[in-house]
Order: sequence, then C-alpha cells, then structure tokens
Amino acid sequence: MNHPTRSACSILFEPGQTVEVRLIGKRGTASGYYNNFDRLSADAVSFDNRGEYAGAYVTLNPVNPNLLARRANRIETRLGKDEKSAGDNDILSRRWLPIDIDPVRPSGVSSSDSEHAAAIEKAARISAYLTDLGWPEPVMADSGNGAHLLYRIDLPNDTESRDLVRSILETLDILFSDEFSTVDTSVYNAARIWKLYGTTSRKGDNISSRPHRKAAILSVPDELEIVCLDLLSSLATMLPQQESEPEKPDSKGKGMGRKTEGAIDLASWLDRNSLGYRQKAYAGGSLFVLDQCPFSSDHKNGAYAIQFSNGAIFAGCHHSSCGGGTQRWPELRTMFEGPESSRTRSTNKTNKNSESSSVPLKQDDIHEVSDEISKTASAILRGGDPLAYMLETFALDHIGDPVVAECLVMSLASRKVINARGLHVSVTGESGKGKSHAFETMMNQVPLEFRLEGRMSEKALFYIKGMQPGSVIALDDVALSDQMQEILKGVTTSFRRPFTYRTVSKDRVGETCIIPERCVWWIAKVDGTGDDQVWNRMLTCWIDDSEEQDAAVLERTLSEAEGLRPDRIDIRDEALVCQEIWRQISPAWVVVPFAKKIRFSSALNRRNPDMVLDLVKAHATL
Repeated sequence: MNHPTRSACSILFEPGQTVEVRLIGKRGTASGYYNNFDRLSADAVSFDNRGEYAGAYVTLNPVNPNLLARRANRIETRLGKDEKSAGDNDILSRRWLPIDIDPVRPSGVSSSDSEHAAAIEKAARISAYLTDLGWPEPVMADSGNGAHLLYRIDLPNDTESRDLVRSILETLDILFSDEFSTVDTSVYNAARIWKLYGTTSRKGDNISSRPHRKAAILSVPDELEIVCLDLLSSLATMLPQQESEPEKPDSKGKGMGRKTEGAIDLASWLDRNSLGYRQKAYAGGSLFVLDQCPFSSDHKNGAYAIQFSNGAIFAGCHHSSCGGGTQRWPELRTMFEGPESSRTRSTNKTNKNSESSSVPLKQDDIHEVSDEISKTASAILRGGDPLAYMLETFALDHIGDPVVAECLVMSLASRKVINARGLHVSVTGESGKGKSHAFETMMNQVPLEFRLEGRMSEKALFYIKGMQPGSVIALDDVALSDQMQEILKGVTTSFRRPFTYRTVSKDRVGETCIIPERCVWWIAKVDGTGDDQVWNRMLTCWIDDSEEQDAAVLERTLSEAEGLRPDRIDIRDEALVCQEIWRQISPAWVVVPFAKKIRFSSALNRRNPDMVLDLVKAHATL
C-alpha cells in the first residue's frame, strides 16, 4: 500500500509534473525539485521522521520543468544566497484553487482538538455552500491544525487569474470567517506552497492540549471536475463593491438608506424580524450573512444584506435562481412589513405578535459542574467506555429497553459527527408502557441548554427563544398533525443546516421562523399511527411491553417505595457526568474506511445506508 504522501502526490499532481518541495524550520529552509513522485515521497517522509523541520510543503501548481536542474529529485538542506525557490513567474498555469481554514489561536502553537475540529466543520460548511452554488466536489483535507479544500481549476498564470482567485478568497472570508477560524486570503499567489499530506505539522511544542498532527486527505471525489470560469467569476463578484445610491426619505422621513432621523438600522431590523445573521465590517459599513435565504426555500445559503457607510442598504442572494446578486432589499422589506402604505401599522402589530407568541425555553436550576464531575467525565473519555457508562446510568433509573437506550445515545452522538446526516429516534409502544419514562431518563443525560421536551404545537416550535443548535426535541405521545409531519420531514432532511418555515401572522404579515441545525428528534408514538415517510427517516425501536417487563417494573416500583432513597430529588451524579461528557466531546469528521465492504440485503431504501453509516460514525465518536 502506498504511503499517504505518495497517494497525495497522485491526487495533487499530473504525471511528470515538476514540483518543488520545501521544508521549513528554525534552522532555515531546505528545498528540492521533483518529477519522480516515489523519490519525492520517500525523501519527504525521511525528513519528516527526523522531526527537524516544522513542516513539509509543496507547490500546488506546475513549475517550469527547467527548474528541475536546480536540485533534481533531491533536497538540499544548505541553500546558498543564489539558490532560489520557485516564484510566481515560474508557474506554468493554475491547477488548484486552495482554500485554507485556520483556527484563531496564539501564534506559534498547534491548534487544540476543539479548534481543529471546528475548522474541519467549517470546511464542510463551505463545501456544502459551494455545492449548492453548482460547484463540483472538492478534495477535503486536514492540514494538521485546520482544514483544506482544493478545487480543480484550469486557468492561465496571469494577473486576471490572480485577481480572480484573490476575490474568491476574500468573498469566502467575508461569508465564513469568524472569531473561531478564518479563511486565509493570502494563498492567492500562483507559487503558493501547500502542506504535504502524510507529513507532520509541528508548531510549538507537542503537548497534549496542543498536539502535533499529521496532515491528511479526508475525502476525494470519484471524479475531480474542473470548476468552470462562470462559477468562479460569479462567486468573485457576488458582493457589490460600490455603495448603493440611497433612496430619498419618504414623507415621514424614513429613507431606504440615508442616515436621517428615522432611517433604518439594518441590524435592528433583522433582529426585529427574526432573521439570523453573522455581522462583519465591509466597505466602510456592515455586511450581514443571513443564516437562511428569505427569498427561496430551494436553498439555505447565499443570502446577505449590506448597510453601507452612508446608510444605503443592499440585499440579495448569490444563487442565479434567486436573483444572482441583484438588489432585492425593497422586496425583502415588503415581505416582512407589507406594502409601504401599511408598514407603520403592520410593524407595530408584528412587534406585539412577536412578544406575545415567543415561548421561553424551560429554565431549570443550572447545576454547577464540580471538579470531580469534570475529572470523571474526562477520565471516561480518555480511557473508559462512554457508551457503556451512559447505558449503565440509564439502567439505574429505567428497567430494560437497552435497544431504546442505545438508539437514543447514538442519536445524541450523531450531533457531534460533522459529516453525519443525523439520527432521529421513533419509539413505538402502547400507552403506559414506559416510552415517556425512557425519554425522561435519557434526557437527564443531556445538558440543560440542549433540552426541549413535552407537548407543544407545531407553531410553538418555531417561537422558542434561545433554542441552541444541537438541541434534543422530544415529543411525547403526540398525534402528529399533517403539518407537523411535513415539518418533521423537512427538519430531518435539513439536519446540517437550519430549517426555515414560512408562515403568516393573524394580520397576514409574512413571518420566517427557524429551527437551528443539528437538532435531533425523539418521537414517542402508538403503533400504527403517523406517516411511514416520517418513520423511515428515523431509527425505529419498540418499548418492551412483555409480561416479564411489566413484572420487573412493578418489582422495582414496590422496592423503591419500601426503601429510603437518598436526598436526590432532581438528578443523580452519574447523569451529571454524562452531561459533562457530551460537553467535552469535540465535533469530529469521521471516515469509514471499510464502507465499501458493507453489504445490504436490499438497495431499495436509500436512507438505510446513511443511517447505518451514521451509526458507525456515532460509535466512533464515542
């Protein structure tokens, strides 16, 4: 089997392509030129194993083959003043569009596990966004500290291509960079060197909290398609560069953008209308990347709004089916405020409705996590069996139903798998047989901030204040309305992204409501109810309604009634440990190397493979 470094060469380079290898360390830089990839891999791995250099890098784009004569298929560790590396003018063409997602952290140190995982998760979100725009699948990789996306392109090495790549990176930076990780906008030059996969990233000392890691390719599409120029140009130019001409104020002094008394403050307007966003500086004003596109339900990403320094507002969506970046602010305002003639009245009513219909999340007493609880959780994650511990904790308060318990734990774990489609659970059984108790018992292991349980209308779901991504929504013995069943189909399909639900208020004012991403759903139902199209999207299990189970439950109930229970009226310590385990588990991208060896008795249900793979990934995460 090829070393990962050799396999990476086959993916990144054309046969016979000239590549410069560069090793960077405290003592200086070593360099060599290769067109023999077996030699390249062997030399790079040999130097990497010595641990003398911080990292091994390669030029992504093809180098002028005449430069091979500088150091032909060998690495020189002592470069003289006149021994140069490849520059931008030495690159024949552009073969790759590189996207580097780097965690925000102190300089000179490796990323922590949580920072590392968050960067990989962001790369997955960027990839999903570009796929929605029509881009082909990229090569996705772990840089050792952050994440990489590589898109195949075919561009000349000229000024226009340089500016195009730079504009694309700047657009992705605006859309996706935040306080946790950033899209590196400096990697636009043609001779940019890139981490060589299969070698180690060494920044600072190798300590447990910030370890050195090997860079690795995570996924490669079956066919590497070239991103066409139209898609590249469309992304590069999606954001307006000039301030829009502010509209004149109306008769009441409320302009569309001019900073006059009564002018719209865009951030407040978005908050008032429940439009989620991320805000950042742009062109002297502010850019708001909307969590959901308000113009179309056919896609999630791509919508944004800008308030320029003069107060002018621009709103649009990058999708060609959704205006292709044209001005849609007047339309957006009308969607939420109604026609201009009735805006004042409608806005006042909308605000009142919003206040009266908002439902706060249940606020239990928050348990402070003691050092002992935290240390126990850490020890279980490092050297114990988290799954076994959770199942044993469940059994302390609920007799039997181990399959139900394991399905619920796997559902919780799927929230931590970056590339999961989500595992939702349907528990079937007659009333009074323990479905509710099973949910209640497992819900004690869920951190309070992620719990949502009980009975509620479908509309109430969208008005929960403070619902967190990754929440657990348990619906107990509900008779699902047709509307709720349609909502369930939507949210289970939209696991990785927020789910948007559009409706109108009693005053016929448009409202956009959102359930955040990565929420899992637990449904308790009586056998024979509901829509099969809902249930076949879920892990379906049955509560034990046997006579033996009835007898065991009765025995425990009577025993507990006779005994003196400790002063524990809320939650046991074991459940608090489970809560802390979930808090400490970092999101992870999970690869299933044996996936193609899995055999199914039938390929008829296309959702089954996804659920099986998600079960494997969830187990791996624990």
